[in-house]
Amino acid sequence: MYRVVVGCVGAFLILLGAATGWLPGPGGIPLVLAGLAVLASEFVWAHRLLKRARLALHRFTRWAARQPRWLRVAGTLGTAACVVGGVYLWLVVLGPPTVLPSGAQAFLDGIPGVDP
Repeated sequence: MYRVVVGCVGAFLILLGAATGWLPGPGGIPLVLAGLAVLASEFVWAHRLLKRARLALHRFTRWAARQPRWLRVAGTLGTAACVVGGVYLWLVVLGPPTVLPSGAQAFLDGIPGVDP
């Protein structure tokens, strides 16, 4: 019964990560890795997959550290611009959420193209 619950929780986290991966903010990869970590506590195949993911992360981190500083800064700024642009497009297309406090709503009303 315990393995079934662990499997369901891990699968839920992985599916939630896949469903929220396209949204701005945390989600996606961290949720998938959390689901994989839950599954790895009981299943050998998930443990092997998690080890491979960690190895890939360490390789990427070492590779990124070897890059020139200007390239790391440009990558950071480019990523930030993509996130801000994605949030802006989301607000323009879908509009701001209705559950926001009035202060946040007033701030969003001042952004061009964002209609309440």
